[in-house]
Amino acid sequence: MKENGYPQTCNKCISSNDCLEKMVALNVEPFYQQGNDYRLMLIGQDPTIFVEKERVKQVLMLDEPNGQLRRWLENLFGKEIFNNFTIYATNVVKCTFPKPPSTYGGKHFLKPYFENCKNYLEQEVLYFRPNLILSFGEPAHRYFSSMFDNSNEIGSTMQSALGNEMKFFKAKIKDCEFSYSPSLHIKTFRVAETYGKRIENFKYALKSETRIN
Repeated sequence: MKENGYPQTCNKCISSNDCLEKMVALNVEPFYQQGNDYRLMLIGQDPTIFVEKERVKQVLMLDEPNGQLRRWLENLFGKEIFNNFTIYATNVVKCTFPKPPSTYGGKHFLKPYFENCKNYLEQEVLYFRPNLILSFGEPAHRYFSSMFDNSNEIGSTMQSALGNEMKFFKAKIKDCEFSYSPSLHIKTFRVAETYGKRIENFKYALKSETRIN
């Protein structure tokens, strides 16, 4: 395990009867950006993509200056503000699969892999000590929020977690307290009929939470 909690090597899933796909590998590094005192942590599902999965060198491909997610985050926060944050990005499941988990059965397929990874994720949170954490996607929210000491206070689905009035949840893992929300990210923004005004409420709450004017 690295000092920040991210695994260097791991054979838990390969030796587990509950993990159905054994052809997994730790091919991707966490992303880190040194910046100011505001510490933003981003959590994705896993590093596997549909096309050219070998392109993924760091989590969420944030090392690519013109990557789609990075450009979207820069637009959401403001480019200068986002690039001044201290940022750490990781996944709830660290290994790359031969195919994206959605082709195996999605979140149910992922559960035993997450169970083997969650100690790493806990150590990453405790090491980085973020002010704010955003997770991306339903499985990432479901599994990460289950780790909270006060997990009973937040819904396990994005819909129930966001509620009607957008505000950031005050989460705690051991002695680390932080603000948290599942992110209304790129794909979610395209389903306005589901989330409606919550999109603008999310932007407003995000700026308030990070003290962006």
